[in-house]
Amino acid sequence: MIEAAFRMHFAAALAVTAWAVSVPGAIAADETTQTQEESTAPAAAPVEPEKPRDDVRKLFAMNCSWCHDGYGLHAGKGPKLAGTQMNKEQIYKRIAKGKSGAMPGYEKTLKKEQIEAFVDYIKALKDPDT
Repeated sequence: MIEAAFRMHFAAALAVTAWAVSVPGAIAADETTQTQEESTAPAAAPVEPEKPRDDVRKLFAMNCSWCHDGYGLHAGKGPKLAGTQMNKEQIYKRIAKGKSGAMPGYEKTLKKEQIEAFVDYIKALKDPDT
């Protein structure tokens, strides 16, 4: 009887963990385990984070990897982004407005914070060829 209950609880915990891992933002990196007392306390009003918690690599894969291979480390249909000589303002403008005939603009599909996250991501890329 105890073994069957353990198996049922273990399966439920495994299912919840699998769901939480597969859903972006389901578990914040800074969350900690709550005690039973904490979980019964009234919930505080949500605090708006300064930056989005989007995983920039996943966001890059969904929006940019069609043309910029290897998460921007290699050229594809578009140029390699690692080691770009563009400054942050130029990168932001290119992502937001695009480049005629070469790249669509994303200012209507991405939030400002997401574009800023891309800018920081791109500037942090280390050129694998140097």
